[in-house]
Amino acid sequence: MTISRKADYALRAVVILAAAPPGRPLQIQDLAEAGKIPPKFLEQIMLTLKRGGLLRSKRGVGGGYHLDKPARQITVADVIALIDGGLSRLAENGGEPTKSGDFPGARGLHDSLSEIDALVNERLAELTIEQILQRDEPDAMLAFGI
Repeated sequence: MTISRKADYALRAVVILAAAPPGRPLQIQDLAEAGKIPPKFLEQIMLTLKRGGLLRSKRGVGGGYHLDKPARQITVADVIALIDGGLSRLAENGGEPTKSGDFPGARGLHDSLSEIDALVNERLAELTIEQILQRDEPDAMLAFGI
């Protein structure tokens, strides 16, 4: 499974915003630089995320974007669905068995890809932005010294 470049950039922006100090909005230029995202493309992405209820913006001096919900309440699926209009659709690539012709294994192939879609989409719906940020933190057990 791959996600679109736009969804990748959106996830980068949301993770960067989640890592920012609370109460400090980030401007497009800062987000674009931190996430290595083209600024014009990021503007479109941020507007979509704002319309989808994941972000808020503040105008004027000291303005910018910040999350509208806690990072623990935003999932990877939320972001991808807003940007790409849906989640994993491997089974669509194989076509419906009746549409793609009757060949040995057609139904099995479609059913298998549908199962994979369900598993991937379930994981995307469970994985929060907060959990992604926690993966960057050093393991507490490894940091423990004797």
